[in-house]
Amino acid sequence: MHLDLSPLGKVWLLDLDGTIVRHNGYQTGEDSFLPGALEFLQQISRGDVVIFLTSRTREVMAKTEAFLRKHNARYSQSIFGLIRGERKCSDY
Repeated sequence: MHLDLSPLGKVWLLDLDGTIVRHNGYQTGEDSFLPGALEFLQQISRGDVVIFLTSRTREVMAKTEAFLRKHNARYSQSIFGLIRGERKCSDY
């Protein structure tokens, strides 16, 4: 996949479960990336900020972040403990 983006820096807000990794995979064994997700993350410019959002509890934060590090999934920050539901963003 190729994204045609402006040269400006970006902040990527990405939901974790069902977007980057298999939904609730951590509850049934082990996390796994969805097809193409790791490759997508690797295409994001090093100068950009990547923030993962998740309703996962803080109790599984260390295990989740260890999985991401093991696979060299670059990210700047993760926010755990959000409510379950849709994630909405707006730039206005």
